[in-house]
Amino acid sequence: MIHVTLRFYGDLNHLLTKEQEGKIIERRLPGRTSVKDLIEGCGVPHTEVDLILTDGQAVDFSYLIADKDHFSVYPVFTALDISRDQRLQEPTLADPRFLADVNLGKLARYLRIAGFDTAYRNDAEDDELIGRMQAEKRVLLTRDRKLLMRKVVRRGYLPRSDDATEQLEEVLSRFQLVDEINAFSRCPRCNGLLRSVPKEQVLDRLKPLTKRYFDTFSQCRDCGQIYWPGSHQHRLKTRLQNILDR
Repeated sequence: MIHVTLRFYGDLNHLLTKEQEGKIIERRLPGRTSVKDLIEGCGVPHTEVDLILTDGQAVDFSYLIADKDHFSVYPVFTALDISRDQRLQEPTLADPRFLADVNLGKLARYLRIAGFDTAYRNDAEDDELIGRMQAEKRVLLTRDRKLLMRKVVRRGYLPRSDDATEQLEEVLSRFQLVDEINAFSRCPRCNGLLRSVPKEQVLDRLKPLTKRYFDTFSQCRDCGQIYWPGSHQHRLKTRLQNILDR
């Protein structure tokens, strides 16, 4: 029998039971296993862990636990100075492209509004998500812990909040994307890129009041949807600005 202890830090505690939050957790196991399996056995997907220390030494997910090991497990801290060879996650993305699962449709919409390439289908099965994630090299966004625990998931994130606006703030913070925002450059409906179009080109598709009060328009290159700077866009812009201010 192997006896080990763990302590989780930061917002990883939000993924634990109330009885485990902020406390040293004791585990007894019949044999050696990887620290990845040990951590995920506590309900924390490996995609949420950036640093694991045992007796002050950094280890990776493949480390085989030994009797009397104690593990300190840390999330991705953007302000924490961790050397590159100790980190288990990429703190930033060279190519920020996301894939949202079926329960994160509103988050997908908000990410698109912020200008980020975000794939989403409201009927995608788990295996389809994994296949697309691998084929298109996207970051998987899901609140399904079991899905994030699959070994093939290299980059992912589990939003903590139930609120889509707060989820957007989490993703922007987790991957340090605030400076990458390019608002209203993508279609919220289909993820296609938007292009400016002259009013005359879309005049026959506009309602009378829109024709009268607006002169600036953009159109999705993929689905053809037309957009203009109305009150809805103003509200979304204000919401993005509030996130930036924080």
